[in-house]
Amino acid sequence: MTNWRLIISPPSDAVTNMAIDEAILRTYVYTTGGIPTLRIYSWHPAAVSLGSSQSPDQVLNLSQCIIHKLPFVRRITGGEAIFHDNEITYSLVCTKSDLNLSDSVKKSFRILTAFVFNAYREMGFMPCFAGDTETYQHGDSSEFCFATTEKFDIMLDGKKIGGNAQKRSKDIIFQHGSIPFTLDFPRIKTFIKEDLGGVEQRVTCLQDELKRSVSFKEVSRILIDSFKSSYAVNLKKTILTRAEQDLAHTLSEEKYKTKQWNYFKKASISTKQED
Repeated sequence: MTNWRLIISPPSDAVTNMAIDEAILRTYVYTTGGIPTLRIYSWHPAAVSLGSSQSPDQVLNLSQCIIHKLPFVRRITGGEAIFHDNEITYSLVCTKSDLNLSDSVKKSFRILTAFVFNAYREMGFMPCFAGDTETYQHGDSSEFCFATTEKFDIMLDGKKIGGNAQKRSKDIIFQHGSIPFTLDFPRIKTFIKEDLGGVEQRVTCLQDELKRSVSFKEVSRILIDSFKSSYAVNLKKTILTRAEQDLAHTLSEEKYKTKQWNYFKKASISTKQED
């Protein structure tokens, strides 16, 4: 069995969450003998994360973000904007050999999301990829993740739930994904610039599907058990290393808090990083 680290982070702001994710990835890349890591976390306060190539001016109603003090941050992964509020988020860092992954990013999604699929099955659902359904049609182009449907988006009863995105650095793979407990559509529409009319009929969340409220503790337990059984790995709960903490702090201050990164995808930080 492969040994993995398990890190369960306390609720954190957008800058901290993205800095920690990248610190785990970069420390793994540039440190020999790295141990693959599963991290589970949540967001407080609510925030928007933008895909690495998105422009906040095009995606967000910035005046409303300022009025309501809604923070936003650019991710290192691609894709569309996600509104993070009452949800659980996972991230993982591993090598291709750790999970016998394909060179294809899209094909690897089937393996890397297997534990999410099995967690949904444990909850009583029958999840599927959008592209595996007979009625699949690519969703309309949108700057908002939940308003468009790709082949490897996860569906519950015909509706998209959450989102997943991946980044690779040679043989090192980073992936993160969100699972919403609830979705506050009026609030989301306040901050997303485009017209999201009808999005309520295309996406779902755990509370709506289960017809009851869920907690971070409950869903994290299901995800952890599913991860261990899906990949036959050992998970050892631990905390960030000192190197990861130091790098996360540097990334927070010199990258994720800066206008250069969040508006223009440029940042100058005093540590080795890929473009």
